Amino acid sequence: MRLGLRARVALTFGVLSLAVALAVSGTTYFLARVYLLNQRETAALTRALLDARAASAGLEAGTAPGRVLEQIPSVGTSQPLLFVDDEWYTAGVTVSPESLPADLLTVTADTGGAWQRFAVGSDPYLAVAVGVPGGLYVEVFPLRDLDTTFVIAGWLLFGLAVVSFGAGVSVGRGAGARILRPLRDLSEGAGQVAQGDYSVRLRATGDPDLDPISDSFNEMAQAVQSQISRERRFTANVSHELRSPLTSVLGTAELLERRSASLPERDAGIVEVLVRQVRRMSAMVLDLLEISSVTSDTDLQRETADVTALVREVLRDRDLPEDLVHGEETLAHTDARRFERIVGNLVDNAQRHGDGVTRIEVTSPKTSGDPVVITVDDEGPGIEPEEAKRLFEPFTRGSGSAGTDGAGLGLALVREQSRRLGASVEIAANPAGRGARFVVTLPVEAP
Repeated sequence: MRLGLRARVALTFGVLSLAVALAVSGTTYFLARVYLLNQRETAALTRALLDARAASAGLEAGTAPGRVLEQIPSVGTSQPLLFVDDEWYTAGVTVSPESLPADLLTVTADTGGAWQRFAVGSDPYLAVAVGVPGGLYVEVFPLRDLDTTFVIAGWLLFGLAVVSFGAGVSVGRGAGARILRPLRDLSEGAGQVAQGDYSVRLRATGDPDLDPISDSFNEMAQAVQSQISRERRFTANVSHELRSPLTSVLGTAELLERRSASLPERDAGIVEVLVRQVRRMSAMVLDLLEISSVTSDTDLQRETADVTALVREVLRDRDLPEDLVHGEETLAHTDARRFERIVGNLVDNAQRHGDGVTRIEVTSPKTSGDPVVITVDDEGPGIEPEEAKRLFEPFTRGSGSAGTDGAGLGLALVREQSRRLGASVEIAANPAGRGARFVVTLPVEAP
C-alpha cells in the first residue's frame, strides 16, 4: 500500500532524525569509550608500575614473595601476582595464574613489560606485567564496572535515538500538515465546484509560492461560474421565448385533436403525432425553465413538514397506491415543494423507464443529526454502474429508455433540487436483485 504524501514527509523526517541521532550517539559512544578506556589503562599502568617497584624493592631486600605481596598497598579491586623461581604467588583468588594470557607473559619476558585486555568467562580484565628481579610482577584490574557503564550508556543513547525518531515523525507530521493545507483547501474547493457550488474561492496564504495556485484556482472558478451563468441565462431566455409560441401551437393542436373524429383517418393520425410531440416539447421547455430557476440561487421556502406524508401525496397525485410507502412519520425542516418535485421526478422516472414503482422506504434518523433516507425501488432492468454515473446529466437517457417519452431532464432536476436542499441523490443496488434503487439523503435541519 502506497503511503500518502503527509505520511511520507513524516516518515522522512523521522528517518533523518533517527540517522542523525544514531550518528551523533554512535560517535559520542565511540569517543567516550575510547577516552574512558585510555583513562583506565593509563591509571592501571601507573598503579602497576608503582606496585612493581615496591615488589622489586622487597625482593631485592630478600623478602619472601608472599610477604612482598602482603606489603603492596591495596587500592581498589586489583589483584597482584608474582612469578618467582617458576612459581606463582597471588594475593587473591579472583583470577588464577592459569587464566593469564600466555602472550602477555612471553612478551613481558622479552621486553620487560606489557599490558593486555582479556576475559575470564564473561568478565573483562586488564593485566599489566612488569619484569622484577628473578621473575615477573603481574597486576590484574577488573573492567566489569566500566563495561557496565558502556552498556548503560549504549542503551541510553539508543533510547535517545528512538525518541529523536518519534520527535522527527511528530515534526514531520506537523510540517506535512502545514505544507499540505493549501493543497487540501484546493482539493475541497475543487470538490465543491464539482458538486455545483461555483462561488467557492480560496483564501490567499501570503506565501509567494502558494498564492499563484490559489489565484489560478479562483480565476478558473470565476470563469466557470461566469460561463455557467451565461448558459443558464441563455437557456432561460430561449425557454421563455419558446413558451408563448409553443402554448399557441399546443392550443391549436389540441383543438384539431378534439375535431379529429371529423378528419380523414390519415389527417387524424398526423394530428395525433403533432399533439404528442408538441406536448413533449412543451414539457421539455417547462423542465428547462425549472432547471434555470433551480440553479439561479432563488430563496428556499423552508418549513417543518412530514416527509412520509409528502411522499404519499406525490403518489396520490399520480393515482398510485399509497401503500407503496413504508415508514413512520418523519419531520424535516425543508422546502416541501422542492422535495415533492424530487420524489415526483423519481416516481415518474420509475413509471416510465423502470416498469413501475415497487416500494418507497422512508428511514427516520436513528440519532440526532442523522439525515432522512428515502429509497425509491422499481422493477425495471436495472442500471449499469457505468451508466449510473451520467444519468443525472441533462439530456441523458438510460439504455432502457429507447422508445419512451422524456428528454432526459427529470434526473437532472432531481440532482439540482437535491443540491439546493443540501441533500444528495445516488443510484444503489436493489436488494431485490432486480430493478434500480434511487437513494435520497435529506438533512433533517437546514444545512
